[in-house]
Amino acid sequence: MNALLQKLSGGDLRSDGRANEVVEEVARNPRLLEQLLEGLSEPDDLIRARTAHALERISRTNHGLFRGLMPQLISLSVKDRIPMVRWHLAMIFGNTASTVEDNKPAVSALLRLLKDESVIVRSWTISSLCIMGRRDKRRRRRIIGAMGALQHDKSVANRARTAEGLKVLRNENVPLPAGWSKA
Repeated sequence: MNALLQKLSGGDLRSDGRANEVVEEVARNPRLLEQLLEGLSEPDDLIRARTAHALERISRTNHGLFRGLMPQLISLSVKDRIPMVRWHLAMIFGNTASTVEDNKPAVSALLRLLKDESVIVRSWTISSLCIMGRRDKRRRRRIIGAMGALQHDKSVANRARTAEGLKVLRNENVPLPAGWSKA
């Protein structure tokens, strides 16, 4: 395990640990991104979760660093067993929507994540799909159709988020709610 990932170890999933410190290091030296990405393959759930968190924070301001990484991130978003990994990857897709040439694979992954067992994964998936649907009118109808199923979600918060998201997608004059986009 490299020194960057060692900073993400220890404790439990209720803490971000030193993820913010890692984000600052990668911001100062983008070549460290490759070392950080190794954390997504770690067997330690905590390191994978904190790696995903750090990557999401980086994706807010350094969209270009994620070009070429989408196939790997998309694959992990539907495979990783840790919800924290999946929700941060869903957030990355929304954060980088404006810089990725073809969002179709990310939209497809997010549509699968709408059925995730985790309430928070579904919540951030709704947000990212709204961001992507706003930017990509070709995919908007499909996104609206898929999100419609969440109008009956078991989570009251996700039912409300879905209703708000559908308004955003159906009416260009309705702004994206504050906090939905961290970018």
